[in-house]
Amino acid sequence: MKDVLLIEDECTELKDILEDFINCCGDNKDKPIEVWLSAKIKEYLPDRKQEEINEITDEIIETLKLNKRNQESLSNAISNGRSKEGWFGSTTRKALSGMSSKDVTKYLNDLDNALKTANEHLHKTIITNAGSINKNPRLDGFIAEQYHAQTFNMKARATGSKYHAKVLEPNGKKYSKNSVDVVVVNKDGKVVKRYQSKYCKNAKSTERAFERGDYRGQQKLVPDGQNSGIKKKTTTVIEAPDGTKSKPLTKSNAEKMRDEAQSGKWNELNWNGYETKDLAIGIGKQAGYAAIQGAAIGVGFDVAQKLWKGEKVRSEEVVKTALVSGADFGIKAATSGALKVAAEKGIIGIIPKGTPAGTIANIAHISIENIKILGKIASGELSFKEGLHKMEETTISTLGGFYFMGKSALLGATWGMVLGPVGSAIGGFVGGTIGYMAGSKFGEGIVKAARKIREESSKLIKSTLSYTKKVAEKAVNSVKNFGRGIFGNLRF
Repeated sequence: MKDVLLIEDECTELKDILEDFINCCGDNKDKPIEVWLSAKIKEYLPDRKQEEINEITDEIIETLKLNKRNQESLSNAISNGRSKEGWFGSTTRKALSGMSSKDVTKYLNDLDNALKTANEHLHKTIITNAGSINKNPRLDGFIAEQYHAQTFNMKARATGSKYHAKVLEPNGKKYSKNSVDVVVVNKDGKVVKRYQSKYCKNAKSTERAFERGDYRGQQKLVPDGQNSGIKKKTTTVIEAPDGTKSKPLTKSNAEKMRDEAQSGKWNELNWNGYETKDLAIGIGKQAGYAAIQGAAIGVGFDVAQKLWKGEKVRSEEVVKTALVSGADFGIKAATSGALKVAAEKGIIGIIPKGTPAGTIANIAHISIENIKILGKIASGELSFKEGLHKMEETTISTLGGFYFMGKSALLGATWGMVLGPVGSAIGGFVGGTIGYMAGSKFGEGIVKAARKIREESSKLIKSTLSYTKKVAEKAVNSVKNFGRGIFGNLRF
């Protein structure tokens, strides 16, 4: 497999094509985009049939339109108090059953394993040491404990949480007085939450049960619907510091599960035991992580800085106005066309010929949105932390459209191209190039902001994404190595 490399000669040739497409955009700003974009692509790819050129043009435009709609939708959702991951979950949950990427398959496999574990623990509660059905009338209370622990763990698997719940079992034959029933532990095994569970017939009985023991340091876990009738503070779910929760369970449903188990008609937890949107939310979080890791690979900006230093372009005002005003659809379309041409002509080796125009348009969209964010960081409008959050939003809103492009079979490859080292390196170069086309002052500002973002994202990866550290460092080191090859003593 070819190494991920940004070759200076390739970047120089790509720079010229980019400039030509951007100038074409500026010269034809009063004409429909599909007219001038199609003509410019045909100019570089004269051997391609006009039908194919039109398909490329249409795919670029439709992808950028979809990205714009999703970006506006996410922005509105966040303004209304929703999380970006929650928005992603809502927009993709209908398409989850049709996914085929290896990333989603991994999530499904993990969740499937969590379901198996849940059922194993529940069966362990139901079956006695002798192998027969437990006839204890309080079996519903024990089932409730396992139900909360295992539905919590299924949610944790789906959303990527590093917390885990477990029911504490006695060392001997009996439970000790006031012993903890359920705990939530972090990835190091440290207990962060303790719960005492009481599943009595009504709120009054449950309240009296708590009064008979000393449960200091333990949260009171009660059946769903009873908490309002109990004076002291109680909860109907177990919860981790990151918001991961179990599913609430009523007393009647716990009894129903007990009766099913004791009659031999036990129904295992199945895919209906959790909400599919949780899986999508987890993927949304992974997309956010990818955005942060991509920000750590900023060498493309340095390549652009070297190639553009001291140069001026005739479309400077057009580009600057587009970036500042947000009316940048034409710039994104021109950039997408230039990248597609470079790929088809074999100019940029890391983008294979035949790469879908929509995939390339997504790289262009993210790169230009990110330089707008960097411009706001440089001007002081956004802090570095706010800038990183905005970059995450850009990535997540872009990925929100992948499921509706009718290419689920290409989903894994698309994600890998856009979010991996290829998309990050090319995106950095393209972003830096467009930035310098808006003027040397603007270009220098975004390069400085990109370097600072690189430092901040690297710190964040080390402190909060330790489980992806090896993957991130491998990608960063790969880019550092070829960066040193191009620039010698330049520091990254």
